[in-house]
Amino acid sequence: MRIAVASDDGVSIAEHFGRCAGFIIYEYENDDIKEIENRPNTREHHHEQHDCANHENSHGATNHSHESFLAALGDCQIVICRGMGRRAINDLQAKGINPAIIAADITAREAVELLAAGKLGFSDQSSCCSH
Repeated sequence: MRIAVASDDGVSIAEHFGRCAGFIIYEYENDDIKEIENRPNTREHHHEQHDCANHENSHGATNHSHESFLAALGDCQIVICRGMGRRAINDLQAKGINPAIIAADITAREAVELLAAGKLGFSDQSSCCSH
């Protein structure tokens, strides 16, 4: 199984899936976890002036696409982050990629290890601003 973790620094888990610097990709097979690569986030829909109070309106006014995320994560089964909007959740799930939104302040590696052990507490509900 391939697991992607949204990250800004290659170690910690990013606060917001869509605005992260990139994705750490792990391979989990036969109780073995390997970090296999880092993929950049091209952020094709990134809003330079992100205002959480007006975020819902900015999404309505623009028809941004999540295609760059979907293409980058197409071979992954799960993506871990600390925040994600409803549209991103829906788009990922439509492609068979399960979002795992966590509250814990742990490293990407720790999250993957907990997921592999069945001990990672997560949600698939939006947890970002007014998404």
